[in-house]
Amino acid sequence: MKLEQVLAQWARRAPTPGAAAAAPRESLSGRWRNEYGSVAEFAVEGERVNGTYTSQVGAAAKPLVGPITGFVRGDTVAFAVLWPAQSHSITSWVGQIVDVNGAPELRTLWHLVADIPDTDEPTGLWSTIHTGADTFRPLAEATKSHPGTRSR
Repeated sequence: MKLEQVLAQWARRAPTPGAAAAAPRESLSGRWRNEYGSVAEFAVEGERVNGTYTSQVGAAAKPLVGPITGFVRGDTVAFAVLWPAQSHSITSWVGQIVDVNGAPELRTLWHLVADIPDTDEPTGLWSTIHTGADTFRPLAEATKSHPGTRSR
């Protein structure tokens, strides 16, 4: 299905009462850790998200750190990280904050694209796009200002 068709389908749907209120965008603010130990630190202003991502799974001897920029609407989130120049890559995540036994989780799908030399693009372009999923949970200090939530 084409992107435009999907957008048209969702645009025709009536909003679910209270859907945006279920997980207010302010609940995204703070530090979230994924299952690999990487940490996304989010600052939310309106529907804009900024911050810093610290990856613990890079090949380097030290963590890989990049700036976050993105959007949040209700409990849906999209953000991208521009990795340091030597990494030649950008990763984007899209997902939704869900309630799991009274605790918030940010469940996401991600795409990483790596730049390759132009001469390699005709045969290798699609091999540079990688896809996966991450689940983020708020770190304890991120939930202190949000009573009723806890991290796992």
